[in-house]
Amino acid sequence: MKKRTFSVNVILPILLFGAFALLAMGVAVRSVRAYKQEEAAAKENESARVISAYIRQKVRQADPGTVAIGQIGRRQALVIAQTDGSWTTYIYQYRGQLMEQAVQPGAAAAPEGGTAIAEAKTFKLKWVSPGLLQVTSAALGGRSETAVIAVY
Repeated sequence: MKKRTFSVNVILPILLFGAFALLAMGVAVRSVRAYKQEEAAAKENESARVISAYIRQKVRQADPGTVAIGQIGRRQALVIAQTDGSWTTYIYQYRGQLMEQAVQPGAAAAPEGGTAIAEAKTFKLKWVSPGLLQVTSAALGGRSETAVIAVY
């Protein structure tokens, strides 16, 4: 019987291949984690910006002198009235959502009656000066965005 011996020429390529495979798996796992973190941050950033963009668009569509800060229930709301008096739109935060509700004059508006627009942890409105509305909102993840909007 012939005695077999393993030489370095056989073992070394196997060890190198094993080390390469382990390193490749490690890089792949870290890449997946980094991607998931970036994706979550982008989603949170998008939520905060959607609220800001939505409010900007609603204010720009409003007729001059029809935008005010008011209340719906005990919640602060952006109130946009139609110049013909046919509808009043309330935009507010309720149970983790930015809500919008349009009501006719004389009809009661309740916070739970609105339509969800986007996820929102907070929604605060403040007049910075006449004609400048400051809107501060935060997504559920905590990212906050403040926008100052010109109101005509």
